[in-house]
Amino acid sequence: MKKLLSVFSIHVKRLSTSKHDRSVCGHKWSYGPMEVQRSEMLNGIKIVAANTSGAMMTACTIMFQAGSRYETSNFLGATHFLRAASSGSGCGFTAFSKLRVLQQHGAYLTCSSDRQSISYTLQCPLLYFSELKFYLLDTAVRCCYHDWEISDRKSLVRDDLARINPEQRLLDLVQKALWAGPNTNSVFCEDERIDEMSGKILNDYVMCNFKSSNCCVASVGVPFEETMKLAEQINTRRERPKLKECPPSKPRGGFEYYDLGSGSDTWIAVAVPSCGTDDLNNLFKHAIVAAACGVDNMQQGQYDLNRVPQPPLGLMTGDDVYTNFRAFNVAYADSGIFGIVAKTKSATANRNALAVSEFLANVGDLNYTQIQDGKKRLQLSLALHEEDCVKVSESLALQLANNVQIDSVDTSFSMIEAISLDEIKATATCLSAKCDEMAVAIVGDLGVVPTDQEIFKR
Repeated sequence: MKKLLSVFSIHVKRLSTSKHDRSVCGHKWSYGPMEVQRSEMLNGIKIVAANTSGAMMTACTIMFQAGSRYETSNFLGATHFLRAASSGSGCGFTAFSKLRVLQQHGAYLTCSSDRQSISYTLQCPLLYFSELKFYLLDTAVRCCYHDWEISDRKSLVRDDLARINPEQRLLDLVQKALWAGPNTNSVFCEDERIDEMSGKILNDYVMCNFKSSNCCVASVGVPFEETMKLAEQINTRRERPKLKECPPSKPRGGFEYYDLGSGSDTWIAVAVPSCGTDDLNNLFKHAIVAAACGVDNMQQGQYDLNRVPQPPLGLMTGDDVYTNFRAFNVAYADSGIFGIVAKTKSATANRNALAVSEFLANVGDLNYTQIQDGKKRLQLSLALHEEDCVKVSESLALQLANNVQIDSVDTSFSMIEAISLDEIKATATCLSAKCDEMAVAIVGDLGVVPTDQEIFKR
């Protein structure tokens, strides 16, 4: 017994006198993925895999640069139907088996699209990814689009049109009002186009636009080798197909509206041309200007009436608890849109419509303190963004599409801090100078709001 104790004491002594190396034993905490690997296949498919620090939930995204701006006259509304038909049958699995198996494994398969891109994302526990990845492939690149399933989805598309949130409808209309060209295409299918939609139209659209040259595969928490194997099954060909060029859109400064009836709540949006995702440094500047104006609430309450909006836009409401203002910045590949949204009651719609146009025309008057606050707000938003593996996966895919490399939020923070306040101030002044190209969209009580000419005169 004494011998055992003596041996134990020797080992304890050795352990206690050993030097502690923090670089080996310690862990450096930081936001975002721990390691990011990138690659590109001969056929043009771009791949990125982010390794996380032990998270059990993973996400994988297959993204095509084939949003609604790529719809020609015979394909209008196709991307809306692609979203609705994403739960349909594919070459390997029926719609029922997708729903049942994914739910049994605690997984989710979603499809989202905008004017620029369409994304299919699988979120599931890492343990089941090797099995469930075939459901992602079956939905993204092997969906059949049977006519009988498309007919069933037509009622769902009509319900989507009836359930559109007024602010979502407003943002769609203001983009239509600003542009002349492909960017006017709505992300929703117009009602008169629903009956014309068929499986052949969707298959033709996929055949024309779902190319390996504009495909990106991104994953979070999935090993790089596993992500590479999934990408190889999208398209086995080695040659890189050519893509049909999308014609550029030009600003037209239009006016769009949607009537909700007399006395209804009213949403007003004014916007000017912005920059695209092809210029990351400039995109950050516009995002900081938007954050400096106020894009969210300082305090999130349970109801609309107990929220505190961010200044300086939040200060415009005064004592009116029913009115809310916020800024937004939407970017496509080669262009973008910057604007202000106001939600108000019918009685104050006229005054607030003039107020938002006046604010946008003078957004260059933001001071350095407000711009510095905008930097901090944007950094906080990016940090919160990293908590969702689905958002990170789709963000990495979007980076690939634009040849941008941002491995973590720390990198974004450094890029934001490197932009001087004078540069951001110049960007805000440039936005003010574009007020002659201002576009307006209104959803609500059209009888009380000013005309487009009255708003443009400010």
